[in-house]
Amino acid sequence: MSAEVAAYLEREIASRGLKPGDKLPTERELAATLSVSRATVRSALQDLESKHLLERTQGRGTIVAAPPAEVSELYARLANFESAQQDVAEMRGAMEPLVAELAALRSSAADLIQLQDVLAGSNEHLSPEEALRLDIQFHTLVAQAARNQLMTTVLTMTSSWTSEVRLRSHSTTEGRRLSIEGHRHILDAIQARDATAAGVAMRDHLADVALLIKAQH
Repeated sequence: MSAEVAAYLEREIASRGLKPGDKLPTERELAATLSVSRATVRSALQDLESKHLLERTQGRGTIVAAPPAEVSELYARLANFESAQQDVAEMRGAMEPLVAELAALRSSAADLIQLQDVLAGSNEHLSPEEALRLDIQFHTLVAQAARNQLMTTVLTMTSSWTSEVRLRSHSTTEGRRLSIEGHRHILDAIQARDATAAGVAMRDHLADVALLIKAQH
C-alpha cells in the first residue's frame, strides 16, 4: 500500500507542476485524504525522500526538494547545448544500459508500479505523439529508479535533443509495437532484480530502435 501511495504522490507532484519549496499536506491530512494509515503515508514519503524528490524537516513539514547544486549546474550547462544526433545516440547507448542495471538493483515498489502503469497505457494504436510521450516517460522513470540524479539529468536532456528523431520511430504501428516490446523486456528484468538482463534488454532496445530509424531514411 505504501508503494501505491508513493507512486500516487509522485504522479501528483509531476502533474500539478509543484516547484522546489512547495509544501505538501501533513501526514495526517494525506492519510485522511487517501484513506490509509499515517504509517503508510510516512513510508511512502520516505521512499520519495530517498529519490531526493521531497525534503522533510522539523518545523517546515514536507516540501518539494530542490535538486542538488551540482545537478542544477549541469542542467544549466546542458540546456543550450547543441550536439550531433550520433553523439547523443552513443551517449545513450553507453549510459542507459548502466541506468537499467542500477534500476534493477535500486528500484522501489513505487517505481515498479509507475513503470507498469506506463507500459499498461502503451499500445501500438496510439498516435505517434502520445506513443513518444509514454516512451520518454518510461525511460525517465527507469532513470529515476536508478537513484542517480546526475544520470537522470543528462538523460532528461537527451530526451529533448532526440525527440524529433524518436518521433519517427513511433510513426508506424510496427515501430510502436517494437518500442513496447523492448520496454516490456526491460521492465521484466528490472522486476526480477536481474541487473545483467536489464542492461542487455536496454542495449537491445536501443539497437532495435536505431535500426528502425535507419531503415526509414
